[in-house]
Amino acid sequence: MKKNRIAILLVIILGFSSFWFIINKHNGTIKETLRDFAVQDTASINKIFLADKKGTTITLERQKEGGWRVNGKYDVRKDAIDVLLMTIRKVDVKEPVGKNAVDNVIKRLAGKAVKCEIYQDNKLTKAYYVGSETQDATGTFMILIDPETMETSAKPFVTYIPGFEGYLTTRYFTEENGWRDRTLIKYNPNDIASVKMEVPFKPEYSYELKIKGNNNYEVKMLGTNSLLPNVDEMAVKQYLSYFQHQNYESFEVSISPKQVDSVMKAQPINILTITDNKGKTNKIRFFARKPRDPGKQDKEGNEIVYDLDRMDAIQNDDKELLMVQYLGFGKMLPPANYFQKKGREANPASPLVRPKH
Repeated sequence: MKKNRIAILLVIILGFSSFWFIINKHNGTIKETLRDFAVQDTASINKIFLADKKGTTITLERQKEGGWRVNGKYDVRKDAIDVLLMTIRKVDVKEPVGKNAVDNVIKRLAGKAVKCEIYQDNKLTKAYYVGSETQDATGTFMILIDPETMETSAKPFVTYIPGFEGYLTTRYFTEENGWRDRTLIKYNPNDIASVKMEVPFKPEYSYELKIKGNNNYEVKMLGTNSLLPNVDEMAVKQYLSYFQHQNYESFEVSISPKQVDSVMKAQPINILTITDNKGKTNKIRFFARKPRDPGKQDKEGNEIVYDLDRMDAIQNDDKELLMVQYLGFGKMLPPANYFQKKGREANPASPLVRPKH
């Protein structure tokens, strides 16, 4: 009988031990406060602060009227902030860093990591360091910071987003220009009063489109001060629809500051000026770019002297040189006969002829 009792007791102990092992294999033995990176209520987040080891800082702040601002200067790219907020909400622990690798990972985090501080209703509620990716590039090293004492936890983790194959480091970037909204043109067609298209090297091609009322349009050739006959209302409406949203591709970083200054002093190939119903103007100057492959020839055997896919642009009096694609902006620079009922054979997606030299 005594042996049976001992056997039963051993079964109970083993059963409890197995249950404990299964539970802790899933949840881990580490306190949740040391491994809880996610913030579920991202709608209450009003500020995110990022800082790298080089001293570069990014402050992203939610605006009362909607949208976000970066460093109090520029509107934030919607896609970038949406991805970051989604990451903050879904980030989870994949596994703890192995004991033998803890010291090495902490050293790597100390040497190269981005600090992320998350504020909800102006209160710091979450902070952690974001490190590099794991060797298989499916996880990201992170370590929590106590938001009250700002002391770093002793335990780093490998984090991930369930269902996503990849690492998260690049989502916490500290390049200001990378956060900036890239909208160059954004209008409701009904808010546009006029569009002027100037061609400095061919002034006779310059014109101005005026919206004088509902289905009442006027196209004036600036060289002769004469009106274009037989204006096609549908062509005008199609053209104005292109102004609803156009982004620049990136900042011009392939040339030196001296070359940027030289471009800014050069003659534009086109100048586009949009005036809204309140009298506010948006002036964009377009410049030809050097070809990506110098010496390359076109189908006729002529040397290609300008980039056929992209232009440089300057908005208003800004000192920044932007790179834009002909694909998006070329259709906003059509020849005047595009607006004529018998001149629609001109391709609206093709820009005016580029300068020869």
